Amino acid sequence: MKIVTDVGVIGLARLFETARTGIYRVISSLTTELLARDDIDISFSSLSSLQVNQLTARTLAEQGFSGKEFPGNRWENMLKSCAGLNSESPQNDLSAKVLSKLHRLSLGRRIGRQADIYHSQYSALPSFTNDRSPVKILTVYDIIPLKHPEYFADGFVDEFRPIVESFSSEKDYLFTISECTKRDVCAWFDMDPARVFVTPLAAAAELYYPVEDISELERVRRKFSIPDGRYVLTLATVEKRKNLQMSMDCFREIAGEVGMEDLHFVLVGTRGWKVEGLLEEIENDPLLRERVIFTGFVADKYLSALYSGAEAFLYPSLYEGFGLPPLEAMQCGVPVITSNSSSLPEVVADAGIMVDPSDREGMCEALLLLLQDEKVYKDYQARGIARAKQFSWRHCADATVAGYREAWKTRELR
Repeated sequence: MKIVTDVGVIGLARLFETARTGIYRVISSLTTELLARDDIDISFSSLSSLQVNQLTARTLAEQGFSGKEFPGNRWENMLKSCAGLNSESPQNDLSAKVLSKLHRLSLGRRIGRQADIYHSQYSALPSFTNDRSPVKILTVYDIIPLKHPEYFADGFVDEFRPIVESFSSEKDYLFTISECTKRDVCAWFDMDPARVFVTPLAAAAELYYPVEDISELERVRRKFSIPDGRYVLTLATVEKRKNLQMSMDCFREIAGEVGMEDLHFVLVGTRGWKVEGLLEEIENDPLLRERVIFTGFVADKYLSALYSGAEAFLYPSLYEGFGLPPLEAMQCGVPVITSNSSSLPEVVADAGIMVDPSDREGMCEALLLLLQDEKVYKDYQARGIARAKQFSWRHCADATVAGYREAWKTRELR
């Protein structure tokens, strides 16, 4: 069983900061876990631009996986040489596009002839035109843009739809990252649940851990201009779906109380869409303007300290396909307040405080409880650490490999 997995997002993330999202983190973590296994025959590739392909290969070569790339033939290697795309700045000239298309056509044909299983971890599944087509599997992280297009920027749904509509519900297979997403997919596409495999995600142990070194916590505070005192934390793209308006309303109410003069709100993440009103409100409100800190994008090496220094992690998202940030926070020992809807209960369970994402009073009560009751704080801190241990990239890779084997075994039985 020869497996080829498309992981072009890894290269794309070297070109664009905005591509360094949760999906990128998932793909890079799972891919390195899969490529390190010796019980499967797996190689990586990318049916994207030549530049993305080469940056993907370079990234994985730096991690010791150069021998795991699906090998190019003489023609494809010549196209790479002609392109000369070694830059990490986007290159979109006509010649680069033509060379990339020729490379993609050649590579796609050969993968279609040689692979037994083709797994795209994000991009739309290709239509292999040769007689021998591999079993095709697509990872679907969520279908929120289809269910709730109002949460997204204009045009995004049109870009998203071709990806999740590239599979055949009768012939192909899917990976989803939660039971919630599996239910959504099966209902939306009228798909047999037996063709959908759930592969729960994880927070990388080397990136997310409790930081107890006071000097490190202070150094990171200074780097991101976080004043002395307490802070609550949110890590998310600044977009409507993350329900940041609710978080801000709750914070403003609590921060105005006696004894909360040292409390700040730290928001880690890049600016998204449909949040102009919220940003204007923050700018015009003296309390929020003084106490809300936007860090923008933060490199991995600072995240554990930012999580660990927080009093609580707020994540009242309106809908999630999984919800990695609450898991990351729990792994760092930060008590979590999150929504009791979509996939989040699968991740947090009883290790965090879950509230209705529209219940401002409930969220305020939960935050006050963590800020004022040390016993409750420590209880949820311990629960979160224990809960996070139930997730690992090894388990995710195990579930992925089990899905490969089941899809291969049943390919001719349906």
